Amino acid sequence: MNVIDATHEGNKARFINHNCQPNCFAKTIISGGIKRIVIYALIDINRGSELTYDYSFPEEDIKIPCHCGTNKCRIYLN
Repeated sequence: MNVIDATHEGNKARFINHNCQPNCFAKTIISGGIKRIVIYALIDINRGSELTYDYSFPEEDIKIPCHCGTNKCRIYLN
């Protein structure tokens, strides 16, 4: 598994946040022989709305708390 820390630099996707009831999903594709992550909308999204997807971290020993606040919140990201 690769992890990219976009704290200090990265593309605009670094501003897409987690939500247990997201409006987008991420999919890995190959384009021109290069692996890319593409974000697709699950619903119509109004201009200015926050983009969110489910990070769906794998099970780990340390639980990462979720603070999305939706009625479908799983309490943890993993």
